[in-house]
Amino acid sequence: MDLFDLPGLGGKDNTPGLKGNIFIAAEDTFAVIQGFKTTTAAGDSVTIAGSHSFLATYGFIQVYSTQDTAQFKLDPVGERDGRGKKATGEFFNPGNTKQAAEFDRIIKNRSCIVLVQTPEGVWLQFGGKGLGLEVLGSYDTGKLSGGRRGFMYKVEGYQNGLQFYEGDIVRPDGSKINALTGVVTP
Repeated sequence: MDLFDLPGLGGKDNTPGLKGNIFIAAEDTFAVIQGFKTTTAAGDSVTIAGSHSFLATYGFIQVYSTQDTAQFKLDPVGERDGRGKKATGEFFNPGNTKQAAEFDRIIKNRSCIVLVQTPEGVWLQFGGKGLGLEVLGSYDTGKLSGGRRGFMYKVEGYQNGLQFYEGDIVRPDGSKINALTGVVTP
């Protein structure tokens, strides 16, 4: 695909931020990690070509993020003729449950793919086959006089650019969420 015009928003909303549920899956739990579409319509080269599939009993797990704590960025890395993007992100999961502590202990040594949703309902994918993200948590008790108790997760990895996900979000119980419609199939 070659370059094409990039018009302005034309009065459409451009609400920043992300919705509060983040989906994460370890790279070694996938049966098939889809690549990009090979068709040539505008936007296809940055859109994942269908639904990822998983080994039995695996899928994307859902992690709640406190409102207004999730943010992901892509910054350029490399030099001319060899540039890519460094993906960084963060989100806060409140509380100090045993499940949260165990998740933190296990996720730190896994390569992951992360799905996040914009306020308009668009799903973005960070990480991919062979280029999974690290998800590293830090815990804080907060103070009695204020602050917050829970895990702040930092996400880091590399990819070529922004990636859009329109397939099914497969869950460990076998249910699926259609990324385009939001319809859940049990």
